[in-house]
Amino acid sequence: MRESAGPDETLDSLCNGNLTIIQKRAGYRFSIDPILLANFVVLKKNERLLDIGTGCGIIPIYMSKKGFQNPMVGIELQSALYHVALKNRELNNCENVLFLQGNIVSEAGSLNKMHFNAIACNPPYTKKNTGRKCPDDSRFIARYESCLDLSLLLTAVSSLLSKKGRFYVIYPTKRLGELIYSAKSQRLEPKRIRFIHPKNEEEPNLFLAEFLKDGGVGVIVERPLYIYQNGDYTDEIKSYYSLKG
Repeated sequence: MRESAGPDETLDSLCNGNLTIIQKRAGYRFSIDPILLANFVVLKKNERLLDIGTGCGIIPIYMSKKGFQNPMVGIELQSALYHVALKNRELNNCENVLFLQGNIVSEAGSLNKMHFNAIACNPPYTKKNTGRKCPDDSRFIARYESCLDLSLLLTAVSSLLSKKGRFYVIYPTKRLGELIYSAKSQRLEPKRIRFIHPKNEEEPNLFLAEFLKDGGVGVIVERPLYIYQNGDYTDEIKSYYSLKG
């Protein structure tokens, strides 16, 4: 039976109608960030991907609709978001995607039996006890390191990645040094970085990064990614929403 949105949910059509996503009306709703991250991920044939903090399942479902038939697993802490992800899996006929509910820190041991070549994560951007507190619990967990801080995340990632496995993340530029330092302590070596600018004339506020487990020293800084131009998305961003990026 085709899934439908409940009274507390919305049904959103993306990518020229090729992707339909159910989300909660209140609480956490995904932005452009997971779309940017999904287009930065490199996934070879037969490789397995883990998406940590999958939310409504947008990253693995988007990648599946884009043509990736790899086995993909999304894990989500929040029960309400997990059940929305299950709906989205059925709604978009993504049989290659599996969703699990749980905390990645406590579930890392049981997930070790799976072989992950790549891990993606759009983690909370703000340190605990900093910034303005979000009044909604769902958004608070998604935005603040209340349940998963950077150190715990990277420890889990390193333990779950296969040798020479890759970790993909989107993160604020102000935390670049902290991320690289913490990642190196977990045997994750930065290999690619791409800075994200809202507009051509503005400084980057986010970046995309790829880390290689037990990789050698050497990082490539890729060309900048611009989101807007002349009041509209740039051609590259438009291609992402046509599933051609």
